[in-house]
Amino acid sequence: MRRYASILTAVLLLTVISGAGLSGDETDGGSGRTTPEPSPAAVEKKEWTCGMHPSVRMDGPGKCPICNMDLIPAVEQAGRTSGPVTVELDERARMLAGVSTSEVRFLPLYKEIATVGRVDYDEREAANVTARVSGRIDRLYVDFTGTEVKRGEPVAQLYSPSLVSTQDEYLWAVKTRDGMKDGSNKEALRGAESLLNAARNRLLLWGITENQIAELERSGRSRAHMTIVSPVSGTVVRKMVTEGDYVKQGDHLYHIADLSNLWVYADIYESELSWIRVGQSVVFTTLAHGDEEFRGVVSFVDPFLDEKTRTLRLRVDVPNRDMKLRPGMFADVTIRAVPAGAGEYYVCPMHPEVVSRVAGDCSLCGMDLVKVKEGVEMAVPKSAVLDTGKRKVVYVEKQPGVYEAREVALGPEALADAGGRGTAHYPVRRGLAEGERVVTRGNFLIDSQSQLSGPAASMYDASLGEEGPRDPEHRH
Repeated sequence: MRRYASILTAVLLLTVISGAGLSGDETDGGSGRTTPEPSPAAVEKKEWTCGMHPSVRMDGPGKCPICNMDLIPAVEQAGRTSGPVTVELDERARMLAGVSTSEVRFLPLYKEIATVGRVDYDEREAANVTARVSGRIDRLYVDFTGTEVKRGEPVAQLYSPSLVSTQDEYLWAVKTRDGMKDGSNKEALRGAESLLNAARNRLLLWGITENQIAELERSGRSRAHMTIVSPVSGTVVRKMVTEGDYVKQGDHLYHIADLSNLWVYADIYESELSWIRVGQSVVFTTLAHGDEEFRGVVSFVDPFLDEKTRTLRLRVDVPNRDMKLRPGMFADVTIRAVPAGAGEYYVCPMHPEVVSRVAGDCSLCGMDLVKVKEGVEMAVPKSAVLDTGKRKVVYVEKQPGVYEAREVALGPEALADAGGRGTAHYPVRRGLAEGERVVTRGNFLIDSQSQLSGPAASMYDASLGEEGPRDPEHRH
């Protein structure tokens, strides 16, 4: 019963508005008229339509085939002129419809994208500790995952017969070179130095440091074990060997990552891609630290879309100086994005709803407006837009009580801090000018009045100035 009561109320309200638009010729000269006027060849044709389904047109009274409501009279003009259609409502009709308008103006637009992410280590700050020569691991100085090491610290001790023989070769080359320094055979001296350099380079390639080579030359004795040191500072992420393992040249012993800078991977939907770009600020929280906010910057956007989830992966660089964040944590990510390519503007720091394209003072508090480089666009409230599926239409107030249907091109839905709170708006790409007023409340009833009066077709073609007669035989 409540549903039928709501329908009956809507029908009565539409009838009142329709009556206001259709009775002008009989009473006060037209308190509700729809333009443009028909051409001289236009002939009025009596038709009946449904208050809930204006696309239904019948030649006589009856029931609506869709909702079974009684049909009401409608005026259909057989000939239509091209051009925009305006709907005129008197004061009483506007009051019953609750019509209100809003000014089209430049506003700072943004979009809050909420998603989830996962913390991981920075791949650029990670390195593997490898065996540069085959041998046996006789000792591990770092014997469990999670140990923190510094660059140059010993991590393992390796025994290698090849290393011993190369050290002996180096010592023999040193002795040969020293014995030939005072001799007259320069060719033999150059050969000894060449052999010495070859052995020295081999030791360096195997990871023997300059200091270790100097100690070898000073002591004159080869060492059975070589000490493997960490190439980076960081935390051991993985340990791949145990004491006593035999390893080959190139085998990985440890994987070490620096956790002072981390990555957060976050997924966004395909529809949100236009809002994302490298350099944007990101805020996120974790379960481990409650409402404490961590900040990072978008550093990379994956060039490929996941075809199964229809999402795109972002990478966010996050400093981790206090070591509160750990790889593997989940994060609740919020990205406050502004439209790409939006121009600079000036805004009041105390009243963000006061926006200007030029420098000046706040009209509310007199403070100097602050320049903001991006985010401003000419915008229209979401409530002003009627989406037909094929196109988007707004009603522009030409003068009090006179409204013109206009097709507009809009950008993606965004938020604007109008009135101190975020309200849904669309950036205007085409169709409106700054300062025009659009209907934000009652536009559905104005649109229904336009259709009931005849000049507007069911898909707004006539309202938008598109020529072409409608098939008179078409019926629903």
